[in-house]
Amino acid sequence: MNVNTQTLAECLGVSKRQIGKLTEDGVIVRVSRGSYDLGVSIKGYIEFRIAGTKSKRAGRSLESVKTEHELLKMRKTELHVKLMEGQLHRAKDVEQIWTAMAAAVKGRLLGIPVKLAPQLEGLEDRAEIQKKIAREVEDALNEIAAYDPADYATSAQEEQEEAAKEDEEDETPQKE
Repeated sequence: MNVNTQTLAECLGVSKRQIGKLTEDGVIVRVSRGSYDLGVSIKGYIEFRIAGTKSKRAGRSLESVKTEHELLKMRKTELHVKLMEGQLHRAKDVEQIWTAMAAAVKGRLLGIPVKLAPQLEGLEDRAEIQKKIAREVEDALNEIAAYDPADYATSAQEEQEEAAKEDEEDETPQKE
């Protein structure tokens, strides 16, 4: 099936100008002026793209791989420093602490009726009843507001120990 330049460009997701360049490079075969065999052109373009992807991967020099590795090591070190300084927390630590805090608040909130029922029994002053309920709810909510960096300290110390072990492994000379 033959198609014009515009249709082929739309099928391949490229511009008409790129179709001209691909034709000059022998990737796409022109049947006649402004007419291309769609099947052959698509096959040629796919092979061209696959070859380009392989050459990009194969073209990476040892120097660029080492540079990328060093950059990753620097980033890892930056993250470990922030972790040690308490500026960064691991997601699993945050999740554990928040889960524990949410469970504590839930327990406190569910315990309010049991705790207040005997205290409120016989009271008729609405203001006094509201005051006692508000105080209990506020106490329960204050538990969740108390962020203590020490909660994360143990996890950070474990992370430092793991990092030290990994650094020792990274520094071990490897044969090239």
